[in-house]
Amino acid sequence: MKIRFELLMSITAMITAVAAVVVAIVQTQVMHDEAMMEREHARLSVLPSIMVFTGSHVGDEEGSFYIGATNQGIGPASIEGLTVSVDGKAQATWTQAVALATDGAVRLDGPERNVDSVAVTDLDPGALMPADVRVQMIKMDTTPEIAALMRGQLDSRVTVSMCYCSLYRECWTVDNINTRPKPANSCKAQEAAFFRNEE
Repeated sequence: MKIRFELLMSITAMITAVAAVVVAIVQTQVMHDEAMMEREHARLSVLPSIMVFTGSHVGDEEGSFYIGATNQGIGPASIEGLTVSVDGKAQATWTQAVALATDGAVRLDGPERNVDSVAVTDLDPGALMPADVRVQMIKMDTTPEIAALMRGQLDSRVTVSMCYCSLYRECWTVDNINTRPKPANSCKAQEAAFFRNEE
């Protein structure tokens, strides 16, 4: 009888030990899932979303054309790549891009300059663009005729592409043609040919 009681106690202890191991495994999995959800929440709470845009104003006596970017996300974006191309060919400066896109009809500098004023905002490699910030990379004030020409030519021939990353080093590319950001492994390819955001 005493042996049966000891056997029953050892079986009970073994069942309790196995149950404790199962509970520990389940608890570890629950903790892991909670940590993953917290990490995902933290990642999403700083997610940037850049949109590249163009705009123009054509009035009776004055006109303007501008190209810019805005961060519509909820976190900052690190600008790692910026390229400006005309008909698929990368350009080094806005002066080159505008002249080529308008077939030489619009000049930003020199004796043939026909734009009243040019305002350029620098976007250097690694620049942080906070959430809800709108940056005009270039704005050109001119006559209504030149503004209408730029709207027609620059909208159709100029592509402004940006590669940007979140604080978690997740990266995306976006341009003024394909406005929805696309995931990218990194921005290393665009860093080498970073557009000089100057006249």
